[in-house]
Amino acid sequence: MNKVFILTISMFIISLCCFAQNNTGGRLLGMGNNTIAVKDIWSINGNPAGITGLNKPTLALSYGKSITSTEISNQGLAFVIPFNRNFAGLSIQRYGITEYNEINAGIALTKAFSENFAIGIKLNYHQIKITNYGSTNGFSADVGLMYKYNGNLTFGAFVSNPTLQKYKTQNLSAQIPTIFSLGASYNASNKILVASYIKKELDKAFDVGLGIDYNIFEVLSLRGGLTAKSFKQYAGFGIRYKHLTFDGAVESDPNLGYSPQIALAYAF
Repeated sequence: MNKVFILTISMFIISLCCFAQNNTGGRLLGMGNNTIAVKDIWSINGNPAGITGLNKPTLALSYGKSITSTEISNQGLAFVIPFNRNFAGLSIQRYGITEYNEINAGIALTKAFSENFAIGIKLNYHQIKITNYGSTNGFSADVGLMYKYNGNLTFGAFVSNPTLQKYKTQNLSAQIPTIFSLGASYNASNKILVASYIKKELDKAFDVGLGIDYNIFEVLSLRGGLTAKSFKQYAGFGIRYKHLTFDGAVESDPNLGYSPQIALAYAF
C-alpha cells in the first residue's frame, strides 16, 4: 500500500473519530456515550469522577469492530481499585486499522469528598502509529467532577486536555482533542436512568446526546441513545450475575456504518 493512500486513510480516520477513540464500554456506549454524569467503570475514559460508583476492585475488557470495514476495531481495558473514599484506576485503549492505530493509556486518581461529590484527574499517554511513517506520542491530562444534587439528580463536568497538548514529528502533526463537557442524569424510577450531555471540542460543532438505561429485571437492562454531531443511534443491553457483568452495544455511524461492541467486567 503506497504512502499517499496510507496517509489519506489515516487523516480520514482522525477527522471522523475524535470521540470514537475514547472507549466507553458497552453500557455507556449503548446509552449514547453518556459518560459525564453516569457512574460506571468505563467512566475512567469519560469522566474519572464516575468510578466512585464501584465498591470492589473491578476489571473490565471490551472489544468492538465495524461491520462495514472489517479492519477497523477497538479494544479496551479498565481496572479500578477503591480504598476508603479514594479510587485508583488504569485504562488502556487501542483503536484503528492495520496501517494506522492509536494507543492511549492512562492512570486516574479520584477522591470522593462525600457521598454526593467527587473529583477525578487522569494522566494520559497517547501514541499514533502509521505504517511507513513511524510513530509519534504525547501526554495530556483530564479532570472531571460529579455532584449528586439529591437522590435522583446528578450533574457532571469534564475537561479533556485543557492545556492543549499535542504530538508532532517531522512526518505527522496532530492535535490531542480538547473537549469541554457538561452532563446530567436522572433516576426517573428505581428501574429507569435517563442521561444527557453537551460537548464542545475546540474548532468543532457542539455535540449533544441523550440516553436511557431501563433495568427490566434484576439481571437484565436495555439501553438506547442518540447523538447530534454527527447524528448517531445507539442500542444495547446488559446482563449481571453475581460479580460478573456482560454488556453489548451497537453504534450506527453515518460514515462507518454499524459498529457492535461487547464488554465484560468482574468485581473481585
